[in-house]
Amino acid sequence: MTKRAELLAPAGSFESMVAAVNAGADAVYMGGSRFGARAYAENPDTGKMIEALDFCHLHGVKLYMTVNTLLKEQEMGDLYDFLAPFYEHGLDAAIVQDFGVLRYLKRQFPELDLHASTQMTDQSAEGAAILEKFGVTRVVTSRELTLPEIRNIHEKTDLEIESFVHGALCYSYSGQCLLSSMIGGRSGNRGRCAQPCRLPWHFSREPRGAGEYLLSPKDICTLKILPEILEAGVYSLKIEGRMKRPEYTAGVTRIYRKYLDLLEEKGKKNYKVDERDIEELMDLYNRGGFSEGYYKTKGNAGMMSTFRQNHFGTKGAKVLAVRKNLITARALEDLHKGDVLESATMNAEIPSGRDFQMKAGRDMRVAPGEILHRTQNAALLAELSAYQNFGFHREKLNGKLRISLGKPVILSLNYGGFSAEVSGAAAEPAQKSALTRESVEKQLRKTGNTEFTFDQLEIELEEGCFLPVQALKELRREGIEKLSGAVLGSSRRSCPEKLVPESFSGEKAEEPYLAVLVSDARQAEVLLNQPGIRRFYLESDLLLEQPETFFHLRKTIQGQGKECFLAMPPLFRADKRALFETEETERNLTFPDGFLVRNLEELAYLKERVPGAVLIADANLYSWNQEARTFLKEQGFSADTAPLELNSHELSRRGLSGSELVVYGRAALMLSSQCVKRTTGNCNKKKEFTFLTDRKGKTFPVWSDCSVCINIVFNTAPLDLSDQEQEIRALAPVGIRLSFTTETAEEAEKIAETYARRFLFGEAASMKLPEFTRGHFKRGVE
Repeated sequence: MTKRAELLAPAGSFESMVAAVNAGADAVYMGGSRFGARAYAENPDTGKMIEALDFCHLHGVKLYMTVNTLLKEQEMGDLYDFLAPFYEHGLDAAIVQDFGVLRYLKRQFPELDLHASTQMTDQSAEGAAILEKFGVTRVVTSRELTLPEIRNIHEKTDLEIESFVHGALCYSYSGQCLLSSMIGGRSGNRGRCAQPCRLPWHFSREPRGAGEYLLSPKDICTLKILPEILEAGVYSLKIEGRMKRPEYTAGVTRIYRKYLDLLEEKGKKNYKVDERDIEELMDLYNRGGFSEGYYKTKGNAGMMSTFRQNHFGTKGAKVLAVRKNLITARALEDLHKGDVLESATMNAEIPSGRDFQMKAGRDMRVAPGEILHRTQNAALLAELSAYQNFGFHREKLNGKLRISLGKPVILSLNYGGFSAEVSGAAAEPAQKSALTRESVEKQLRKTGNTEFTFDQLEIELEEGCFLPVQALKELRREGIEKLSGAVLGSSRRSCPEKLVPESFSGEKAEEPYLAVLVSDARQAEVLLNQPGIRRFYLESDLLLEQPETFFHLRKTIQGQGKECFLAMPPLFRADKRALFETEETERNLTFPDGFLVRNLEELAYLKERVPGAVLIADANLYSWNQEARTFLKEQGFSADTAPLELNSHELSRRGLSGSELVVYGRAALMLSSQCVKRTTGNCNKKKEFTFLTDRKGKTFPVWSDCSVCINIVFNTAPLDLSDQEQEIRALAPVGIRLSFTTETAEEAEKIAETYARRFLFGEAASMKLPEFTRGHFKRGVE
């Protein structure tokens, strides 16, 4: 029998957690005071989090804690003390991004369910299977996956599948975005994303019918396709929104609860969505309407909200006339006192269809015929605010009370498979008024500010008995307290002894080798004659699109006694994998000396197709700490790439023995299944570089891979650490890597020569770049 689907609601605060439970969530996810991906949410402290766990468990609701950021080496030792109190109080699962955190928690808290965060960028059944073998019980799919891709994971693994069904959509694949980190120092991998993607951007080509918010997707709403999502194998339906107010959590949760119950009761055939509920969701939050996300598409311009990046609201009124700062308008829906139309607040109730006048709000410039959007529905918010109250939704319990003369009064309670029995003073003969069933029941049903209410209450009362009202109240209080203790006690655990996370051994490599990553044949050819280069990484497009050129380059490189590695693509979904599964391509896979691997899907593929191959983990297979590095080694990697977001001090703590350090190149800041060319009406299905410019005039190269319809946004300036030679030598990486993307062959040759002379031959060499950055080598991220 298929399990009943789980409705999973966000809680960025204690109040949002209460609202989610009262609105019908089966589970909530929330962060504590550390290590969560929403560092700017209210995130309760330890005491409040334990209170949240108890509240959820009393209502039969699960609580999952977000530990979904990357941890620095020096932070790993804090994990046990942070999580132990929650583990003891029955934490239902931890949502994890960091491979090192995953490995440590699996050893430290073996009874704790571990959920792989969407930040792990899971793209297929093959990648999910690796996590399943490691003990992960649930995978949160990348938002970009289609229903067939999700179904494939469901059919090929025993993992629970969790997918986002409502809320904000990132432009980049979650976990693969460094934009906020590199341009502002606020890392999404640390829960501090500043959302620069939501700001204005200008494209290097004429935007046909698009606004200036070119990287801002609409929120998703999947009410109308819920049956299909569930049929694809999704178990947990996740609502995004830990940064939203409690009213948002309550409103969205109750509507999705309504339709999940409707589907369960009436089935797919009789499932129909009321447009008024869509309108209510629009009232709560939307960016230019909703899309259904990627479930039925690989991406399209209709998913983007290029004219407005914040709350769009609903169509509240139409402007009829404007005179100075006085607007005459016609209500398009019932408007309430306290509603906000754009930036103006309503001071009266206006029914739909009635004309009215209002003063223009601050910075409000409108013309006759324009629509004023209602961005705050005061009546709806007032209604939803009640969901934050304790006792809004009470759990039904059954009770039996026995009162006999001269015997202790006994109260038995039952709820959800739990029971409790308490006894009180003996009943005395009544001197005046004897107890009646009505008077006793009236007192017992006054459950006050508890989370319980009586459903069935059986009373056995011998005639002529008397008990003080206070005795009945005390009996009820003790009974509910004991029942609550039984419920909460069922999830309590004892904590295992603390394990010390693995740490860097202090081992140092000898002189680092020089490696170059090239993206086109001209770069490779000019570097063949550069002395000192030991390893070439050739991007996979050379193999897929120019196999003869790739074959020639590989033979030449290896003929010079150098290593030739294939750099696998940034994504390895079914469409890209299919390009690798031609006879010629698979034959060529046996000849490189190794592979630069960028995701778990490629790891699984290469271990199957090229067993025993040398595998190097690229920087986006994050290894910020020694536990993560060990995880990668256990999966078959012989080396890794040092993280781009750690500074030199943090890299030293982590250790670079067995790691390559990228010392030159433009960092990939965003990896997206959207396309700027498509969004702006410029799709030409041509692989090429175009450019985005931010509000400060900085230009960012954008690579369009039209074979699988993805965009890669690169940093405005390349990383250059050529003047950090002494510090890099002290870090002792196994190799240093130059990464070439937009560079001409001549530029690549000059850069490689400079690094070879400085790092390999001990010569004083320098170069003048128009613009460069030291990335996070000096500053790091919070």
